[in-house]
Amino acid sequence: MESFFVTRLSVKIMIKTFINTFFALLSVVICSPSGYAQTMAGFENFGLKPGEHLNNASPEKGFRSGSIELPNFYDTAFNFWSGWAVSADTDTSTPGFLNQYSSIAGEGALGTSTYCIGYIYDPIIVRLQPNAVGKPMIGMYVNNSTYTYLSVRDGDSFAKKFGGETGLDPDFLLLTIKKYSGGAMDDDSINIYLADYRFPQSKKDYILSDWTYVDLSKLGGVDSLELRMTSSDVGIFGMNTPAYVCIDQVSTDNLLSASSLDRRGLELVISPNPVSETLYIDVPVKGVCTISSMQGVQQWSRKLEVGHHQVEVTGWPKGMYVMTLNGGHTTKIIVE
Repeated sequence: MESFFVTRLSVKIMIKTFINTFFALLSVVICSPSGYAQTMAGFENFGLKPGEHLNNASPEKGFRSGSIELPNFYDTAFNFWSGWAVSADTDTSTPGFLNQYSSIAGEGALGTSTYCIGYIYDPIIVRLQPNAVGKPMIGMYVNNSTYTYLSVRDGDSFAKKFGGETGLDPDFLLLTIKKYSGGAMDDDSINIYLADYRFPQSKKDYILSDWTYVDLSKLGGVDSLELRMTSSDVGIFGMNTPAYVCIDQVSTDNLLSASSLDRRGLELVISPNPVSETLYIDVPVKGVCTISSMQGVQQWSRKLEVGHHQVEVTGWPKGMYVMTLNGGHTTKIIVE
């Protein structure tokens, strides 16, 4: 089991419109020599405007983006939902249940507008589409909801303030991700502490407030993921802490279709992605390769021959970049 801490990725608000358009219109396939492709679920395909959310997937019974489906149940008689909702809500300051659809970051990961929020009073599922079933998932970003964050920080009428009055109570809020493979749940799991007050020195206590990348590839091939939450604050009816989590930019490995394989010779092949040190590139045709920030600032440019190349990105500002070859072939890179 592993714990993941905060990785801050900041993108200026002034370029949000460009970023959202980029994610909505650019369908990026990052190919590998084995015949698989990486697909990103960013949820911009739902076309939500800032401040909007969608908690009813009927009649589909789930929200689809990229190669994943997020199950949703909506009861029209009681206006009750469970499972997953899609959101572009931006409220980071209003406490309580009426603000259950907002990310504490006020936006999606990597500066996008839209993300998904899961209600995990009971375990919920991330289901893979047929083209991705049995393949390893790459990773995703997670964060707290505003409702959860403010409840943990300040307490509310149902849940305690983490740390208690003295700040010394060893409280925690834990997200556990397990996999199903071949219809059976595997023992392997990944733990992400959304809040952790168990440190001997309380100054190290934290509540997650930035989008944090979680590497899912170590789970191996999966059919679906199960997400569950546990908290140190438990009552007679279960968890008192609001059981919400936000996810975004969920990347999967998919089997390429025959037509995609035929076109693969024209694709830029890169790995790893996200990258923090060395980026490896397979160039299909000679020409000028450039890497630019989302603001349009050129970070790197070279004339490259056909073949294998590498780029050192150590020290680059963290965030999203766009790679182009001869002004045509385009893919995205995440530097963390």
